[in-house]
Amino acid sequence: MNNEQNAFTPPVKLDSYSDFKGLANEAAIVVYSPEYYQGPFTDEPKRLRRFTLTAVGVKRNNVVLTFKYILDDVRDIDRVASEMIMDLEDQGNLVRGSVETSRPMGELLATWP
Repeated sequence: MNNEQNAFTPPVKLDSYSDFKGLANEAAIVVYSPEYYQGPFTDEPKRLRRFTLTAVGVKRNNVVLTFKYILDDVRDIDRVASEMIMDLEDQGNLVRGSVETSRPMGELLATWP
């Protein structure tokens, strides 16, 4: 019987892109996820609202962790996000997608209709 137990460890949110970039070098995979403003009209051009980077599979002290960096409230966010993508693509483990995690109860209640 295996005594090892799996426990959910929430992602560690970083405040610095340079810290994230250092950890991304050690990650099994780096996922980027753009979020766009939802306008009332379908023919409006998409405007980037938030850009999330997630480094999955970073081993620290024999524990595999996930690190997250969120870019929002930045002037010219499209350019900054594009530069980050080009910077991280050189590592070869960058994909577009999302990492499923549970949302905090307060956030769930705030979105309740």
